[in-house]
Amino acid sequence: MSDQVFLAFLHNTLIQALALAEESDILRVFPLPPLPPSRLLCEFQLPYLRRLPSGVVDVAAGPIQAGVSFPEDYLYAADPHLYLKVASMLTQDFVHPNVRGSAICLGAAFAPGTPIRVLIWELYDILAYRNVTLEERNALNPEACRLLRACPNLLDRLEVRPLRRRATSVPITGDHR
Repeated sequence: MSDQVFLAFLHNTLIQALALAEESDILRVFPLPPLPPSRLLCEFQLPYLRRLPSGVVDVAAGPIQAGVSFPEDYLYAADPHLYLKVASMLTQDFVHPNVRGSAICLGAAFAPGTPIRVLIWELYDILAYRNVTLEERNALNPEACRLLRACPNLLDRLEVRPLRRRATSVPITGDHR
């Protein structure tokens, strides 16, 4: 695949990511040089579970920062572990079964060439705890699974806002007499 195709993909990806951020009250997207960027910083204003230095897990107000990085072979990669290499956690105290250290597991069904809007929605679902497994066999972070099973009320304490702002409609009538 030519460099021109990949550069066009990166250019379109930036436009789509910025458009999604424009539709959101909780998402900000920052392209990282050079342009068009192969790396984006995504910041989500969401509450999350964090591990304090004492080891206690509690709710933090946010924001959560995650990186997205597109390798040169992103559109056709044969790497069976691509789903572990595209997104990275930058918020170091974040606790989730799909996150261990800086690695974020987007799921084995994640495919090369996944559009940025889909990728950001997948990230949002993980960071908002809408995509959570409590089965240790299917988790990147088994310790987080055990914690969430032992303390299910932690997830109840998270107030999650939608990624896209809801459209508001005001009924308009033609008769104002």
